[in-house]
Order: sequence, then C-alpha cells, then structure tokens
Amino acid sequence: MRTLLLCLACLGLVDCGFGAAEAPPGGLKLLLLPTIQYAHEDIWNKTPSERGPQFAVVGQVVRDQPVHILVSASQFSLGADGLAEVNYRLAFIRPDGTAGKSMEALKLIPRATGQDPHYIHEAVDQAAFAIGQSDPLGTWRVVVDATDVISGATVRTEKSLTVCGDELLQEPLPPGTDQSHWLMNYHNVPVPQQLFAALRAIAEHPPANAPPTRDEENGAWLGFFEQVLADNPWLLPHMVARLGQAQGRERELLATSLAYAKRDEPAFFQTLPDKAREAFMPHRLQSWPTPTAESLSGTQLDVLWGRFFASGRYAPIRELVAVLAYYPYKDALAEFQKQKKKPARLPIEVQKSIMFNVVAWSLRGNIQQDKVVRDYCEGMLLRKELPAAEHPWLAGIFQAAVKNPPKGNHAP
Repeated sequence: MRTLLLCLACLGLVDCGFGAAEAPPGGLKLLLLPTIQYAHEDIWNKTPSERGPQFAVVGQVVRDQPVHILVSASQFSLGADGLAEVNYRLAFIRPDGTAGKSMEALKLIPRATGQDPHYIHEAVDQAAFAIGQSDPLGTWRVVVDATDVISGATVRTEKSLTVCGDELLQEPLPPGTDQSHWLMNYHNVPVPQQLFAALRAIAEHPPANAPPTRDEENGAWLGFFEQVLADNPWLLPHMVARLGQAQGRERELLATSLAYAKRDEPAFFQTLPDKAREAFMPHRLQSWPTPTAESLSGTQLDVLWGRFFASGRYAPIRELVAVLAYYPYKDALAEFQKQKKKPARLPIEVQKSIMFNVVAWSLRGNIQQDKVVRDYCEGMLLRKELPAAEHPWLAGIFQAAVKNPPKGNHAP
C-alpha cells in the first residue's frame, strides 16, 4: 500500500512508469507497468510501506526476453460488508492490430476485508510475458481491462512495448559512460542489451589508477555478470556465440565470467561449440570467491554487491548486513596491529574484524548514495528483522549515513 506514490503520480510530479488510468474522477484507477526489474516484489515488499517504490518502465525488448507486467489499482469500491474485489484481463496486441496472447480471470484484489481504496494495491496475480521466435517484431500493445466487481465499473489502460531483433544486443554504452557508475546504477534501469558493450569496455579500458586485478578476483563484476545472466537466461546463447568470436582480453574476461556463472554445472562445457569450449576450459576449475554463510574475504563481499547492482534484489543486502554479526571482533584488527610478532596467517578473528569494518563502511556509503539500499536497510530496522544484538549496529550505520550528505564516489 503506497500513498506517497499515488499522491505524486496524481499530481504529475514524478514519472512512476505506470500507464495513465482511464477512469472518471473518483472511480477506479488502474496502473500498468511493464518492467524488467525482476526484483520488483522486493522493491515493493521490503521497503518502508509508506514510501513510493522506484520502478522503471521498459520500452523495448528482444524476442524471448521476459517482461513482468505489473498491475495495480486504487479508488475501488467497498461493499456494504466492507469488502473489495477487482479482477482484470491482460491482452497483447500485435503490431498489425490483431490479438495475440491473452490472460483471463486474473485477480487484482481478491474479495477480502481491510482494503483501503485510497492506497495503491498491487495485483495478487502478476503476469510475465515474452514474445516468441515466431512472433512479429515491432510495437506491441499491452492492454489491461479491470472490473470493480462491487461497482460494476470497468476501466482500461495500455502501454506500448517494442520488440526488436538481435541487433539490439549490439547497443553501445552511451558516450562518456563511466564503467563504475553504469554498473552500480544498472538495477535502477536495467539494460541487459548493453552487457556486451560493458564487457568490451572493461576488457579494453580498465579503470585508471586501479590496482591490477585478475579477472577471477574481480568480485563485483563476477557477481554482476552472474546475476544478469541468471535474470536473463535468454542471453546465454548470445554469450556462447560471442565467446566463440571474441579475441584477447575480451575473450578471457568473458570466459572467466561465464565459468563463474556456470561453476555449479560441471557438464556445461560439453554443450559448447569447439571455439567457445576452447576459450572456456582453462577457466572452469578456478577457486572462485563464492559468498558463504561466513564470508571472510573482501572479494566475497564484492560479489554480493555485484549481485545487488545487477538486480536490486533484497537478498544480497541482507547477506551483507548479516556480516555485522562479526561485531564482537570489531577491534581485533587494531589489537593485532599492535603486536610486534605476528603470525604468518591472519587469525580468523582478525579476518572477521576486517570484514565487519568493510561492511560497515560500504553500507554507510551506499545508504547515502542508493535509494534502494537505504530503503531496504530502513525496512529491516522498522521490521526489527535483525537479531537484537545486531540491530543497534545497523541502526548506527543508518543514522550516520542519513545525517551526513554523500561525499565523493559511490562506496564499493
């Protein structure tokens, strides 16, 4: 239930990405959003309930690329018994105007109590849609007809969605794009068609003044690539084809990234054509920085940040916050540094001290700079989701972040 989003949308102050409702004043309002933000449920449910979620509408996709069709309603009627009920139908109209796929008898608001018509209610039944290989390219229309069962009113709204050929996957990065900024802001407006261009940019133009890092140690990129591919499995055949053609650094980076993403599929290499398999094989048995329940390296934490930047999902942020459980060891590094004779290997309590401080620093920086991170962390605090001993640590990090304006670049 989102009052702020509704108020801003009605005043025309923000573009929420929803279709304009075709309803008389005071009647049923219908909101429509085609999106490839696959974390839309997290963005809706894991953020403070009175704050408008940040959604982005998608305007063009390729064949087989799934699109989530988010439908919401407000200003519906209540019966004498205080119950509400709204149903809807979803249809896809081809570029030539003929009817394509449709979905009938979807529940927007099931007959239930406690529904406030002043709030926006997301549909109980949300649909996903993809244009198949036999379907035509061009501009499709996504049409929603909703019926308020109590009043009998029916309203319609629609959005356009352009289906492009595979040439869309050659889309370059915008001129002057900063690689780090593109990666860390991807979850706000996902552009999977730019993944090839981003990979080439990283391969050909490593960040200036950054220490050299082996591809298998670039946790943020590995987590990012893995998550984008998991959310967009339709990209895999294009990735394999590209691997068979790529040369030099791009070939090495793509092979490493694909090997990391497929590390749990030992037979994957057998599915590859000869040239792609040749590039893939040297990388498939690496020791990977996979996050665990007790992560002890910064690269593992970077993987979690990469997964979040790729998707906007709640789970990676929750896993990062879980590292605050290392708080009993927060001073162990300082004590270790005072020792005159140090062991060759860092004691585990010192490793946990380092991880605690790294997570505290990175959470603070990203709470300052990223609305979704801020909302997720605030939601955890409001729901009192953390163990009692860890709650004050996140609360302190959160308060320190929101009381101070962001300085410098995004924290990694």
